[in-house]
Amino acid sequence: MKNPAFSCLPFLKRERKPRNKGINYVRAPVMVGQCINDYLDAYSDLVDIFKLSGKQAAMMSQSSLVEFISTCKEYEVLVAIGNPVMDVALGGGNNVVNEFLDDLVKYEVDIIEISSIARSIDDDDMCRLIESASKRGLKVINEIGVAFAHSEVFEKNIFVERLKQQSKRFIEAGSWKILLESEGLTENIDEKDHRWHIIDKVISPLNLDQFMVEADDQDVLSKYIEIYGPNVNMMIDHTRLLKMEDARIGYGPSQFLWGKVVRY
Repeated sequence: MKNPAFSCLPFLKRERKPRNKGINYVRAPVMVGQCINDYLDAYSDLVDIFKLSGKQAAMMSQSSLVEFISTCKEYEVLVAIGNPVMDVALGGGNNVVNEFLDDLVKYEVDIIEISSIARSIDDDDMCRLIESASKRGLKVINEIGVAFAHSEVFEKNIFVERLKQQSKRFIEAGSWKILLESEGLTENIDEKDHRWHIIDKVISPLNLDQFMVEADDQDVLSKYIEIYGPNVNMMIDHTRLLKMEDARIGYGPSQFLWGKVVRY
């Protein structure tokens, strides 16, 4: 951190931004305005990307969106637009999608998230969309997963090879990161039923800097760090940022990670 309050404490040092590993992909608060300034004034070194979730960006006034992006730039925080806005654009057809991408560039948005589980779309079309966004200078995060929005998941309906193939194709098309949705893997299921074996099969073929995982539960995010190390990229809610950073430097939040994280 720049200018920490207690510089004498020997916390594990983190790489400075911009980072390509150890990224905190943070869902921004629903409330914007001055609260964003206050949040980033305190924690901007820990926030790599602020994500406007759901249709938040589309429901904000233009002036509020511009101010939000300007504040993020001031604190060297990238701005991402969550997938649901792209879902709406895709429903309007090719011309609407292209106009939407052009608007993102105009507003100086850095990242667009695109899901292959929220909507059914051919891989060829997805790759063309990735290429189109990338040519405009936008980074693309592709969301993959086994379920979406509280869907019930059965083991026999999980297509691991399909997910691995998609990830490979999307990366080859220019995707910046693959984001693994937690629904049906660690979210909305009992802890004893967490599907770590599926998670491992999907993300282990990728390099650490090629994927992100969603992890709001403190034991889940700690488990990811235990298995994949402190430089795993994670998407979290803004209320979980400090727990995430605690886990990265080995001082919690789960007891089994305490004092365990090291670097060389």
